[in-house]
Amino acid sequence: MGDAGVPRPTPGAIELLGIEPLEEYARRLAALLTVSSRGRGNSRAHLKRLRQHTRTLRQVYTSLADDAKRGEPSSPAAEWLLDNFHIVLAALRDIHHDLPPAFFRRLPRIAADEFAGLPRIYAMALELIRCSAGRLDSQRLHRFVTAFQSITPLTMGELWAWPSALKLALVEHLRTRADILATSRAHRLDADRLVDALETPAHVRDRWPSNVHPAFVIRLLQRSRERETAAPLRHELDAALASRGQTIEDAIRSEARHQAAEQAFMANLIGSLRLVSSFDWSEFFESVSLVEQVLQRDPVAVYGRMDFASRDRYR
Repeated sequence: MGDAGVPRPTPGAIELLGIEPLEEYARRLAALLTVSSRGRGNSRAHLKRLRQHTRTLRQVYTSLADDAKRGEPSSPAAEWLLDNFHIVLAALRDIHHDLPPAFFRRLPRIAADEFAGLPRIYAMALELIRCSAGRLDSQRLHRFVTAFQSITPLTMGELWAWPSALKLALVEHLRTRADILATSRAHRLDADRLVDALETPAHVRDRWPSNVHPAFVIRLLQRSRERETAAPLRHELDAALASRGQTIEDAIRSEARHQAAEQAFMANLIGSLRLVSSFDWSEFFESVSLVEQVLQRDPVAVYGRMDFASRDRYR
């Protein structure tokens, strides 16, 4: 893939691996992520992508906030985003500050596969979050990186970029969740338009949607209880779902499962942003740095007696 921008990988299935399966996956990932020997990538590609994320997240936040002001019910995931959007904004500012173009450009990039063109450390962050269902903790952070380096060592630059890569990956996943919230909102608005158009002649009403989304079903049911004239829509809804081998009860159960899963993942992502922003990364760096482990073997123990700033200059 070219250097025109940071490619946005298709998110894989979200899962929660235990610690040992996570370590095994990290080792497999290390063997798969071959670093490209070609020239360095676009130094500002991540900032372009970050601007896109910021724009989408702000748009979704604004729409959801406007809905809430009008008294519209919010999904649990939407409430998490609304209540914690200041944390997202702080992370976006941190990425701009801590991952400057010159530094980003020097990070080793992946040669092939779905992550081709991405900095290796960023692909690692995306996969750790995906395989942790968005929920990070100090143990998962440490053991994932340690297992990865048991196969392929990371550069010191990559280790220092790890916190920013995690924030960028968390924002990437949040952007995906925001897109899902926006899609559900669009289906609810479709239901509103159908109900609001009941007083207009049938030939000028909005057409029945070809995709009967569970969010559409729930909203239509809510609105049909408010207006007696919406009863015919309930019959049309029954028929539309029956033609697909589904029922209203199926849609209700599907939407309930969807909202529960989205709430959990959104909560995990926000919690992980908090963790990454407050974590002691200096201590983490020294605990996983292979160079640090070699230097600590100094036979006269001079290096070990240095303060962190001195050790950092020495490295």
